[in-house]
Amino acid sequence: MAKCGGCVKIGIVTRREQNSKLLEALKTIERWSKNRREKIVYAPESLLKKCDVLVAVGGDGTVLSAARIACGKQIPIIGINAGRVGFLAEYKLEELSAVLDALSSGTFLTQDRIMLDCSVYLKNKKVLNRIVLNEIYLHAHAPEKMVNLEVKIDDKFLTEYWADGLMLATPTGSTAYNLAAGGPIIYPPAEAFVLNAVNPMSLSVRPIIIPSSSVCKIKCLPGSTAEMVFDGHFTEELGEKSELIIRRSRYVTRFAHTSDSFAQALREKLGWTGRVKR
Repeated sequence: MAKCGGCVKIGIVTRREQNSKLLEALKTIERWSKNRREKIVYAPESLLKKCDVLVAVGGDGTVLSAARIACGKQIPIIGINAGRVGFLAEYKLEELSAVLDALSSGTFLTQDRIMLDCSVYLKNKKVLNRIVLNEIYLHAHAPEKMVNLEVKIDDKFLTEYWADGLMLATPTGSTAYNLAAGGPIIYPPAEAFVLNAVNPMSLSVRPIIIPSSSVCKIKCLPGSTAEMVFDGHFTEELGEKSELIIRRSRYVTRFAHTSDSFAQALREKLGWTGRVKR
C-alpha cells in the first residue's frame, strides 16, 4: 500500500445520520489514532480521494458512497457495520481496532470487484453515463404500473420483459436487491452479471446469468418509459426513443479484507447452518 510521508492516510466515510453505533465507532477511531503516525481524514471528498485506504462506517449504502469516491483511484475500501445487516459492511464494531491495525501495517488482502458502465444514447449520442457497483434497476414512474422493456444481449434479441422492474446486478450486487428479488448469489470474483426481472407477468421468466464480456441493450417498448436507479441512489428517466447500453466498466472497486470471509458472511448474515445438528 502506498504511503505518504512515511504514514498511512486512512479516510473515514460515514453516513450522515448519526446513531449510537456510529458515535461508538468514531470514539474507537479517535482512541486508536492517538500517538500514532497514521493520518485520519474525514472530509472533504477531494481529500478522501487522496487517501491510501477508505474505511466506510455505516451500512452498505455508506460502502457504496465510498466506492463512488474511490472510483478510478483503486483505493482499497473496508466496511464497518454501524447499521443493519449488510454484506459490504462486513466487519463488526468490535473488530474495528484490529481492522485499523491491519490497514496500518499493510497486512490485509485486496479483491477487485467488477462494476457496470451504464450509458444512455439518444439518436446515437451519449446523453448519460453512470458507473455502478451493485446494480442498475428500472421501474415504472407510477407504483401501480409495470415496465415493458426489450432486451438484447450482444445484439441478439433476448425477450420483452413486462414486470414491476428489471435489474442488472454485479456479483457484489447479487446479495443486495437481487437476492431479495429471488436472484442467485454470485461469488464476488466471478466475471458475470445477473439479469433479474422483479415480479414478471410470465411465470416462465427467470433470472439469467450472463458473462461480463457481454453487452446488454435495453429499450422501452412504444408508449412506455422507465426510471433508472443506479446503486439505489441516482435516478434518471429512460425515454421511449432512448437506448440503455450496459457493459463491464473499465473501473473496478478494490475491497480490503483481513481474511477471505465471504463464505463466513453468507453463513452469519443468511443464517446458513449446514446439516442439522443434534
